[in-house]
Amino acid sequence: MAFFLLLFLVFLPPEKAIAETLRVTLMEVRGVVRLTSTKPFSVQAGGSRVSEEAAYQVAEISLRKGVTVNGIDSLQKMLTFIPQRSGKLFVNGSPYAGSVLVKAKNGALSVVNEVDLEQYLQGVIPSEMPPDWPMEALKTQSVISRTYALYQKRNTKNGEYDLPASVLGQVYKGESVAHPRTAEAIEKTRGIIVTHKGNVALTYFHSTSAGPTEDADERWGIDYPYLKGVSCPLDFASPYFSWKKEIPLSNLEDVLNKSGVGAIATLTPFSYSKAGRILRVRILHANGETFLKAEDLRRLLGYQTLPSTHFKIDTFGKTLKISGMGWGHGVGLCQWGTKIMAERGLLFDEIVRYYYPGTELSRY
Repeated sequence: MAFFLLLFLVFLPPEKAIAETLRVTLMEVRGVVRLTSTKPFSVQAGGSRVSEEAAYQVAEISLRKGVTVNGIDSLQKMLTFIPQRSGKLFVNGSPYAGSVLVKAKNGALSVVNEVDLEQYLQGVIPSEMPPDWPMEALKTQSVISRTYALYQKRNTKNGEYDLPASVLGQVYKGESVAHPRTAEAIEKTRGIIVTHKGNVALTYFHSTSAGPTEDADERWGIDYPYLKGVSCPLDFASPYFSWKKEIPLSNLEDVLNKSGVGAIATLTPFSYSKAGRILRVRILHANGETFLKAEDLRRLLGYQTLPSTHFKIDTFGKTLKISGMGWGHGVGLCQWGTKIMAERGLLFDEIVRYYYPGTELSRY
């Protein structure tokens, strides 16, 4: 059945895919944003052209009464910078396909890249998965990253952008990271997405599960049948399968101070998920007792400092000595598991349907 599904998808003409444009927020800057281009570009405000075609090749953008370009205040809250057909825009030296929107927001400049979905993937796949991994793994990542972006576009409540260019969405670095192997994987899966009962699926993914994947309902209250967690026994080759960290107690107190936490006496796990990850921690401190989601603790400390919520505290003193397993939130597809499955001969559609049971492959 999987073979015939693949044949159907491969021979379905790519033209059937409808062009989709994403708005990806790149950064918020309190200062100057520098735009350059391989060819001169134009500027628009609210659909009206501010400059003639080929008016700019360098733009120093800052914020005064409005968005200021090369020292001239436009009195506009948002400007769109549009390259010529064969031109390429560079934001602070990094190349991006499509156009760039710069908007005044909370005393800063919000920079958004408006880009075709398939071009967007050129900056995502090499950022999320090593390009030298097996082709079926890269194709798998292409399908789920395309699906994740499309889900966010169709379901986001944010009127300014569809998703961020960071780990809070998907890591997106524009054309500076484009690679021939990931470009091949993107092209070979062009337009293919994951669906469930006709709807675009929410395809969360993470680096290393180091055990069963997580139930999204238990972790975040997201009750989708294809995000219930599956066995993941193949990611043992990951460098993040197990790890140890040392965190100064003073660092922990600093990040928790804004939450009303005083000098900390103890920090202990309070509840666990079915997959064995910590859901909440209990903190006894000078101001009383605080219960905190383990995911929030990880976010506050930093994802590099606390790679996952699957950990135990070995020593509590002036320094917390922690041992843990895995990297990421544990929901959805495990990338290191995907790598090993691809090395063992599984095709991308088989890997997708393993990690998201009950889903189908379709074209958008």
